[in-house]
Amino acid sequence: MLWNQASASQAPGRWLRRRDPQHLAARYREFNLDNLLEAVNLSSGHKGARCVKVSKCVEGQYNKAFVLTMGNGEQLVARLPNPDAGPTFFTTASEVATRHFVREFLGIPVPRIYAWSTDRLNSVGAEYIIEEKVTGYSLGSIWGRMSRSSQFVIIDQVVEIERKLASVSFPMQGCLYYTSDLESKVPDAEGLDIMLSKLSGLKIDNCGQLSCFAIGPSNDRKLWNGERHSMKLHRGPWTNPIHYVTALGVNELNWARCHAKPRMNHYRSTEIAENPNEYLALLQRYLDIAPHLVPKQPCFESENINTLSHPDLHLDNIFIDPETHQITSIIDWQLAAITPSFLQHPHPQMLELSLSPGSEEQRSREKELLEYYYKSLIKVAAYWDQLRQDDTSCPIGFIADELAAHEHERGLIEGLSNIGQQLDEEGLIPIGGMVRPEEYEHAKMVSEYFKSEFKNLAEGDQQRELHEKVWPY
Repeated sequence: MLWNQASASQAPGRWLRRRDPQHLAARYREFNLDNLLEAVNLSSGHKGARCVKVSKCVEGQYNKAFVLTMGNGEQLVARLPNPDAGPTFFTTASEVATRHFVREFLGIPVPRIYAWSTDRLNSVGAEYIIEEKVTGYSLGSIWGRMSRSSQFVIIDQVVEIERKLASVSFPMQGCLYYTSDLESKVPDAEGLDIMLSKLSGLKIDNCGQLSCFAIGPSNDRKLWNGERHSMKLHRGPWTNPIHYVTALGVNELNWARCHAKPRMNHYRSTEIAENPNEYLALLQRYLDIAPHLVPKQPCFESENINTLSHPDLHLDNIFIDPETHQITSIIDWQLAAITPSFLQHPHPQMLELSLSPGSEEQRSREKELLEYYYKSLIKVAAYWDQLRQDDTSCPIGFIADELAAHEHERGLIEGLSNIGQQLDEEGLIPIGGMVRPEEYEHAKMVSEYFKSEFKNLAEGDQQRELHEKVWPY
């Protein structure tokens, strides 16, 4: 079988950011293709046939993906997480268990998994998941051509899937795993069958079926990045929303005390570096206010319920039958987590309202509303005495110089964000700056042109230098 293994290991795009080599390195995955195919041949999904063809398919930012055609015509998919996909072991282990749970207990259509490995030191040289190839078309490829009535049919199904996910409340925050997988990592992890009295909304005939599942640590990338991976941080599971939001701050505080270094924040200054002590002080302010972030009033009690949610439900992660308009599969469950409802996105990304590119009046109105909400948040500290419902004093405060510096920084960030949004809407540069390799040189030329235009808006050499340094690409 002819195959260019080097091309299989590379990332699918290039980044216009100055750190393109680092981005590429973080997505480079070396593996043994022959041993991967042997794992496919030994899996239970191919009915005795052997793989006769390997095709690299369109992949996401965090995984390599291959379509494997078997001798009997059946097709499977092999996915290998990139080094930056998340923590080793926990990322793959949680995804496999989560997909099993939502498929078997919630009736949500997800691709069946035939084989997997959470050991990056296996014969393949990487963790992997071998699964059935989804049928149908991605919703993103046909959504714009569908009638409004057909779109409503899809939306009704998405709402039902969200209802199923929200119908089961868990006693902890964290990620789902197989109990057997956690034995060596979290020896005291309890199976869901033991938690049955604290679970609600789950209807099963045999509670013993839940014994193979447990709630374990969060696999959120932010808790494992860089030096954090080897630190003893509190990654869950948590039994209380206040413990959860507080642990996030304590973890970052512990990291900052050991590893934070002075850095340039050009949005604030082109000459003076930010001091780690400033970050430590900011984190302490977060910890002071964190307990107040958790809804306490009875009318918000439902917001504290812990539910499992899909991490990125956009159009391309939903597959449908183009004839019946029935959803055939929901993909990309990597990093799905159990979290309090008030910390989840209120609705799927696919249902976000987008303004027409030419609707300047709507844009202006939205900006005006956001400005009003922003100023209202800033004023909370000033008007705390009138707003509070008990005798709790305001846990944080800001002096005038801090507010002025923050306003300046926010204005610059917002201006650049608007430019990035416009470049994306015009089809010139995607947000984030990742482009196909064959489009890299053209996108780089476009970026240089608009960067020059942005610098020309500066008033004086100092501001021109600032515009040079903050340009995102």
